[in-house]
Amino acid sequence: MNKINTKKLILLGLMVSYSLVLFLIETIIPNPLIAIFPGAKLGLSNIITLLCLINFGLKDTFKILTVRIIISSMFAGPISTLLFSIAGGYMSLFGMYLALKIRDLSIIGVSVCGAIMHNIGQLLMAAIIIKNISMMSYLPVMLGASVVTGVFIGIVAKYTEPVLKRQFRKIS
Repeated sequence: MNKINTKKLILLGLMVSYSLVLFLIETIIPNPLIAIFPGAKLGLSNIITLLCLINFGLKDTFKILTVRIIISSMFAGPISTLLFSIAGGYMSLFGMYLALKIRDLSIIGVSVCGAIMHNIGQLLMAAIIIKNISMMSYLPVMLGASVVTGVFIGIVAKYTEPVLKRQFRKIS
């Protein structure tokens, strides 16, 4: 393994670790959205997914997300957690990837697209599990949560991204 691959592997491992730490922090802080949008979460680990997508591209971000989903699902409990995380996470990743292709869309807009796709993915998984498409009737409520969480995650990513770029330059 050459020096460049070793550095990249370390960076990818750090990104997995950061996303797991954010996932764990989110499990212990009170959720301000739950009263307005039952079932909604801030999705703090999506900050890392968005930053990785911008800096590493789709392929490496997919790897980071997959490892994070598997490990965080071990912390979270039942197999349904894994299924919901896969559906929401991968839909969000591909939604953000496509949104990044839109020239004038800000990082906040990309984040909102990811949040919307995340909720669509999770509701589709719920509909598949219970074999009832009426789960999608909850989508309008979750779209409200998507806007709130997407804007929050996007703002954090917007101000974190330049710092991350500077750190990557120092390592390179």
